[in-house]
Amino acid sequence: MSATNQFFRSSERRVPAVVIGGELNGLGVCRSLAIGGMPIWVVDCKRSKPALWSRYAHRVLTNSLHGPAFVAFLRDLQRRIGEPPFLAVTDELALLTISEHRKELEKLYRFRLPAHETVLMLHDKARFHESACLHGWPVPNGAIVRTLSDIPGIAALRPPMIVKPADKRHFHAGRAPRLVTAASYADAIAAAEQLLPQVGEVLVQETVEGADDNIFFCLFYRGRDHETLGMFTGRKLASTPRGTGSTAFCTAAANRELERATIGILDQVNYSGFGGIEYKRDAGSGRFLIIEPTVGRTDWQEEVATLAGINIPLIAYRHELDLRPLPDKPVDSRMVWQSSWIERVSRTARSIPPRSIVVDGYWRRKDPLPACVHYPHDAACGVKLHLQPWVTVLQQKFGAAVSRRLSVGRE
Repeated sequence: MSATNQFFRSSERRVPAVVIGGELNGLGVCRSLAIGGMPIWVVDCKRSKPALWSRYAHRVLTNSLHGPAFVAFLRDLQRRIGEPPFLAVTDELALLTISEHRKELEKLYRFRLPAHETVLMLHDKARFHESACLHGWPVPNGAIVRTLSDIPGIAALRPPMIVKPADKRHFHAGRAPRLVTAASYADAIAAAEQLLPQVGEVLVQETVEGADDNIFFCLFYRGRDHETLGMFTGRKLASTPRGTGSTAFCTAAANRELERATIGILDQVNYSGFGGIEYKRDAGSGRFLIIEPTVGRTDWQEEVATLAGINIPLIAYRHELDLRPLPDKPVDSRMVWQSSWIERVSRTARSIPPRSIVVDGYWRRKDPLPACVHYPHDAACGVKLHLQPWVTVLQQKFGAAVSRRLSVGRE
């Protein structure tokens, strides 16, 4: 970090940065920006979020990260800061609210987004699938189910399949699962019929064959005139849960084919700002197929790019403040980012290449509090999950009295 700081002039402006979302993603963005030496405000609803405990963060709590109340909060926060700060969004619902209210917020914060219609198209799985088919972007075969009369279209797909709500806001609100795996036509039809009344629109797609280490991702920032300023290609080494989960381990994986494909898509939609596209290489055909785009915000595993030498949040900050670009650095392919040390002691650790430098998402010697806050809480939740089956047995065996006592203990 000290070597990078030598690049910055003492006379350069240190306009504050605001990071929306205090989860692991926000922690990585906070630490990436901190290399620039600016004041950083991290916003979330819960004091326990790890990024709020970083030594680099000014902790700010709010009641909501979306909707009119969140816009009012952002208005008040900017008045407290006193100048338009740089804005980095890590939360999906916050991003949608900011995009919707951009006319007002662009006067208060420094940020860049594609057109709101593009944001909605990339956010909505059904709309993105339709756009991909229209433009020839590589996606798995799929069927969109908007009414029960669309259900027969599932028969044209090859099992196994994945069934997803088109609008992820239903998942964030707890009204629907993020996805349902379906081993057969019957399973896919049943899942679509069950989800449809809850979410109004469902995307059913063929599963892309292959292990989790066939998943690649391109992270980027696009500035004024839609110039690609920072791009990093990475590769998952393992996911949790396996096959459908979030990144457990990832590393750099230079791939010109994916970078060219990504830039081509971004050019077609006149993209600006933070984003990412996740691909999976089909084990049968060898083709890269798009799994999911990330629009207007940073990604869960964003910090792996910084660790490998491409600090996308700081590239964006310096661009938006008209500061000198960061000097080019070679990508360090030895760096491996892990989402949790708990993954390290599980079977997924076998995926780590030899001679790798593994960096934990939470723990840093110079910034230990996020790990000190997160891991005890995470361990306690793990114990509760482990004990829950036994609690259920005791409740069934001994009845309401034990149930009440156990409930009091949990509170």
